[in-house]
Amino acid sequence: MWQAGDMHAMVRLTLICLLPSLVWVSSAHAWGFQGHQITGLIAESLLTEPAKRQVQQLLGNESLSAATTYMDKQRSALSKRWHSSSHWHYDNQALCKFQPYCLDGNCATYQIERFTQVLADRNASTIDRALALRLLIHMLGDIHQPLHTTDNNDRGGNSVKVRLSTGKRQYSLHEVMDTVMVKQLIGSQRIDAYAKQLSTTYQPQFSRWQVGSPKDWAAQAHTLANQQVYKQLPEFACGISPKTTLTLTESYVRSAKTYLPEQMAKAGVRIAYILNSTLK
Repeated sequence: MWQAGDMHAMVRLTLICLLPSLVWVSSAHAWGFQGHQITGLIAESLLTEPAKRQVQQLLGNESLSAATTYMDKQRSALSKRWHSSSHWHYDNQALCKFQPYCLDGNCATYQIERFTQVLADRNASTIDRALALRLLIHMLGDIHQPLHTTDNNDRGGNSVKVRLSTGKRQYSLHEVMDTVMVKQLIGSQRIDAYAKQLSTTYQPQFSRWQVGSPKDWAAQAHTLANQQVYKQLPEFACGISPKTTLTLTESYVRSAKTYLPEQMAKAGVRIAYILNSTLK
């Protein structure tokens, strides 16, 4: 069992080790940088004044949107301190039948709870709380990407090879949900303009989304993965990864471009909900 002092010491050591190495290498993880930045932009617009002040105190000149990508940019460095931290991006529930998971605490929802406690602890150092904030907002985004809450013996869709009906390039299914669809949705717009568009579109639903817990939200994303991401695939079978490259139909892509924007909007709204509740 982790004690608060142990957590604070480990967080402090980790951030001290990471601060000198702020030259980051871009790579595609989770929602991809653009998707995470969109969740941060939506969350920033919904922060209460007390939460906004404390976020600024913790992050300094770094915006909340920029901070959402920290956990991906520093994935390798974090793994050197916490060897299982690469598992904190996921809640790998089996797709077709319930099986116990996260028995060792190395999953997103468990770590969200841990780092929320650090962020809320006014006796913790600024370094501890700043790192907790950066990790927390990233993991909250991750659990809204359906393939970060589900596994069909295919590494969350990473082993499923697909191509779009309009092209020949091969992707993993996970990459399509993380980055390819997001880039297509944004198109030629600025990221901040697209985030504002999502906020305007979904604003009537914000209050309905700000209920429940991260475990509830991960379960909702798991259901979405089951019903939409996987079961609408050609040649879908429980527990079996396709041997050939699948072509995603136009109807499949249209459907994804409906639920993925909503998931990004939900993530932004719920990041704000957690921060507003924690940073009073």
